[in-house]
Amino acid sequence: MKPQCRGPPSVGRRDLVHNERVPWRGARHLNHPGPRHAPEWYDQSNEATVLTEGDRMFIACEGGPSQSRLEMFPPRLEVEEREGVYVLVDDGPRDEWRYVFIPRDV
Repeated sequence: MKPQCRGPPSVGRRDLVHNERVPWRGARHLNHPGPRHAPEWYDQSNEATVLTEGDRMFIACEGGPSQSRLEMFPPRLEVEEREGVYVLVDDGPRDEWRYVFIPRDV
């Protein structure tokens, strides 16, 4: 008899798709107003997973108070923080996108 595994199931990259049947109450915290590109603006032809509007994604941060941000696709182009602004650098593959922090005192 095989022992039962109690750990979480492994999640592959293709499994990271929003499940419409599972409600996610946190969406109201991510849908902040702000400038965004339209979803059609992004070329996703070379991406492993095609995102649709409202899908959640992590974006790494350079500088500032955060290491990464949880955003909804399409992500905001600018994110206000107390000490400055994060600006989205979204050229290249999606896994290379990042927010760069610009301090207010510059």
